[in-house]
Amino acid sequence: MLVRLILLVLLVVVVMMVMRRLKVAARTSHTRKTVEAQTVRCAHCQVYLPSNEAVARHGQHYCSAAHADAARSRA
Repeated sequence: MLVRLILLVLLVVVVMMVMRRLKVAARTSHTRKTVEAQTVRCAHCQVYLPSNEAVARHGQHYCSAAHADAARSRA
């Protein structure tokens, strides 16, 4: 009976170690996405952002539609 208990505890420890290693491997396998877009500056607040995320209106780039609308109402 004691032998079975020891084997069960060892099995649980081994399974936990394997799961921990898999979790660490999964976490490190995700690579960061690189931004390949050119950066532009918001004409309203001067913040830099990737051009694929910018709102372009009348030849200017904005970080949001709200800033594009604010610039339009200013003009």
